[in-house]
Amino acid sequence: MGVRFSAVLITAAFFSTIISSFAQDSFSLEKRAAAKGSNRYGDVPLGAVIRTDERYNRNGLFQGPRGWAYWNFLPDPKPYQNPNLWPDQRPTYFFGQLVMPAGSWLTIRGRYPYARYFKFNLYKFERNTFVAIPGASLAGYDIEPDMGSANPYMIGADRLVPNRNFTLHILAEEPPANAAGRPKNTIYVGRDEKEVQAGFRIYVSDKGYDGAGWGPADTPSLDGPSVTYEGRLADGTRLTAEQVIKQWGRPMGSAPPPLTVDQWYQLIDAKDNDPALTPATAPARRDSQFELFWGMKYTLAGAFMKPEERAKIKLATVMEGGGDPTTEYMVNYLSRQYGPVYVFRAMLPTFPDTFAGAKTMTEGQVTYWSVVTVASAPSGELWDGVFDMQVPVDKDGYYTIVVSRPEDRPKNATNENGVAWIDWGPGEGLSDPRDRKNWGMLLMRFMVPQKDWEYSPAKVTRPGTEAEVMGPYYPRGYYTTKAEFEAKGPLKVAQ
Repeated sequence: MGVRFSAVLITAAFFSTIISSFAQDSFSLEKRAAAKGSNRYGDVPLGAVIRTDERYNRNGLFQGPRGWAYWNFLPDPKPYQNPNLWPDQRPTYFFGQLVMPAGSWLTIRGRYPYARYFKFNLYKFERNTFVAIPGASLAGYDIEPDMGSANPYMIGADRLVPNRNFTLHILAEEPPANAAGRPKNTIYVGRDEKEVQAGFRIYVSDKGYDGAGWGPADTPSLDGPSVTYEGRLADGTRLTAEQVIKQWGRPMGSAPPPLTVDQWYQLIDAKDNDPALTPATAPARRDSQFELFWGMKYTLAGAFMKPEERAKIKLATVMEGGGDPTTEYMVNYLSRQYGPVYVFRAMLPTFPDTFAGAKTMTEGQVTYWSVVTVASAPSGELWDGVFDMQVPVDKDGYYTIVVSRPEDRPKNATNENGVAWIDWGPGEGLSDPRDRKNWGMLLMRFMVPQKDWEYSPAKVTRPGTEAEVMGPYYPRGYYTTKAEFEAKGPLKVAQ
């Protein structure tokens, strides 16, 4: 009698497996997407990609630059530059892995970048994924500037202020029981001496700056302000940056995938999957729609299950997969077997449009919004995407986005016609004969939703209520064909 794979058993198996966070994995240069070049206004130009790598890729504690543009456009990127857990197209990351002895300190000094969004996060590796440490993150607007400097991320602040220095402290201590007792710019990792991942994420560097927003985009100089750091042991012994790297630093490579190729296909072929699914299309459905990310178990494995079985999964209480805890993520599984073109529409949240060098930091319903097409979980690669300022809207503030392969792109799916277009991508992205070329997945980000925004996705408290809570901002989609969409003609763009 053969083995009968169960989606429930498979879920328990691969999510209880722990893999070393710096173990070798299957990612290689061959898995990079074809580097077509950045051709949308607001993307990081190739020259800036090269300058960013020249300036900051120096084997420091925070390695990088990491990001889709660096992985795809550099001729010989390092493994740690591969953002292979469903990244966004626009950010630049600098991550490091380290183990801090109990009672030690790490002091980081730097400059606020010229960028839309800036954040420092700490993660621990648990349950085969990077899990955000509660309370261990500082967004740009939370970081108090040094004496004589100003914070450009405060609403109404001068974004272009020249004096923009800050200092952060990481303590290998347990956090104070009373959050009010925490010193400014200080986060805690505990005394357990476990490996942590620390890193900076920088979104939408200003025009004329490199991907990090610290140096010029078009000057081939190794100069450029980054960050400096030093350590201190519990007995007061001070450590230089070199000593910190040698004593506390750990190897940094690609993040391990949440599951292997074989586990992925076991999920697809599980006998007790939802009978509405088929192995050719699972977990996509004919009426594919967006849903919030509720953790790897619910959103990834649960998508294959019968609704009543999925409802039993405990929702994640902390951000997994190395995600930003202040970002709301939405996913949508697709299959070209239901139609070669997928169209979705909603109101675009307002956002601070800073790319052209805005003088003042303004407020929006979100700090940043984007949507991308990505590969399957064992690959985690990004195929294409657009972010807020690249998306045309009509007079009522609604966007229309078309997802297809280039050969299926409708002629009227252009910004000039009021339609944004995203490349569907080549499928699951796996070097395996079982790879399904019709696979598709969309990942949408609502970064730092405004707390008093009526339709904020952060106000959704349980699966299945997204459309009700988000109202006109909930993206509703449908499958169609090139000819059917072209028959609609041009849409009206807001002037």
